Amino acid sequence: MFTMENLDIIILTTVVVVLFLVFILATIKEINEDAKKGFKGGKETGPRADMMEFIGRLFSDEKIEPTRKKELLNIIKEKMSDIEDESNKKGSL
Repeated sequence: MFTMENLDIIILTTVVVVLFLVFILATIKEINEDAKKGFKGGKETGPRADMMEFIGRLFSDEKIEPTRKKELLNIIKEKMSDIEDESNKKGSL
């Protein structure tokens, strides 16, 4: 029924199938463990989070005049558009 020529293919296929099943079982086990633990989010970090925190402090600070707040917001908008333009240029290269 089986010839020696096909024996290596059968062995390779069996090994690949076993490894694939081990991968699937390990993945399911990890997903179940993560579902039991739940997600514990932390404080967001990075430049974007720092910018949002700065803007939040800017609007919650009563010592800053409303006209100065508008000026700062316009500066931030310009800088953000510059950053987006640079990232679009880099993305198109």
